[in-house]
Amino acid sequence: MKTRLIAITTLVVMLALPLELYAQETDPAAVVTTAYEAWNAGDVDAYMALMADDAVVDMPSFGTHTGLEEIRAWMEGLLPLNPQMEFEILRVEGDAVTLKSWYTDDDFRALGIVLEATEVIVVQDGKITSDTWTVTDESMAELQAAMAALPETGGDPRPSYALLMALGGLAILGGLGLGRLRRRSHQER
Repeated sequence: MKTRLIAITTLVVMLALPLELYAQETDPAAVVTTAYEAWNAGDVDAYMALMADDAVVDMPSFGTHTGLEEIRAWMEGLLPLNPQMEFEILRVEGDAVTLKSWYTDDDFRALGIVLEATEVIVVQDGKITSDTWTVTDESMAELQAAMAALPETGGDPRPSYALLMALGGLAILGGLGLGRLRRRSHQER
């Protein structure tokens, strides 16, 4: 009798476990959380594994990316800027997850900006089918003001902050090297 009870319990657990794992994989809030964990880790493959083949990432004012190829290219283009996304899930209604998010990257950090947005992400069968990302009016105004305050660079109005920071670093290193040369010159006299 005891052996039979153990066998039945084991069978029930074995049958229930895949259902529980499947529920975790398809839970919209869990999928969104896992996607942003991959995003923040810079793990393109893990992020893309959660996207449906025909997924759409729509960012009014910043562009729309449709399908795995476009979304991957967009994400890979952002990686050198060290993008980070914080978020708070506001509600889950069926397949739709509404959240507040805060995005920044090296360029925005250089400007002192964090973009705040409202997102609606739709998850079906464990895959993100759409992500509509709408920046708040306040964040857009802050971004526009910061961009307007930038000096003209000729050609492309957006400066490369990575280049500016690298040039600044070189100038500092050059200044330190010049100072060392002057000190050596004075010591040799």
